[in-house]
Amino acid sequence: MTRLRAPLLSVLAALVLLAAGCGGGGGNPTAGEYEEAVVNAVDRTDFALNRVTNAQSLDELVQRMDEASATIDAAAGDLRELGAPAQFEQDNKKLVQALDDLGNDVGLTGEQIQDPAFRDAFIGPSAQGLSFESWDRVNLALGGLIGAGLNVKTLKRQAAQQ
Repeated sequence: MTRLRAPLLSVLAALVLLAAGCGGGGGNPTAGEYEEAVVNAVDRTDFALNRVTNAQSLDELVQRMDEASATIDAAAGDLRELGAPAQFEQDNKKLVQALDDLGNDVGLTGEQIQDPAFRDAFIGPSAQGLSFESWDRVNLALGGLIGAGLNVKTLKRQAAQQ
């Protein structure tokens, strides 16, 4: 019996390793799954950026910018991890990179606002509001996905509530 156990255990161990390497479903998501993931990433990003526009104090603004940065980074990471169907791979790469850049831009801007030397540029009488080139690149990537047939939307401009 013990002679039989060793080979049996070896076979079981090999099967477990093989199954672990296969990774469940494997492969890229379907177009529908990918579309759903993009919609979720856009919704999360819009929500986070909208919270920034509604901050009531400098401290709250900085905190919300930090939170928005983390949310946008997470949305980019989720899309990177999921991958995309072959027909959307290039657009996905552009979208993930643009979201990474936007998250970074929002976070760094929040840090700069804390520096009195830069503060007036953002919230003083001469401030024109925040604008990020990366925000435009996110929307260009989303536009590419829309043009390719996905039912997704672009990021919305948010106005501060009075």
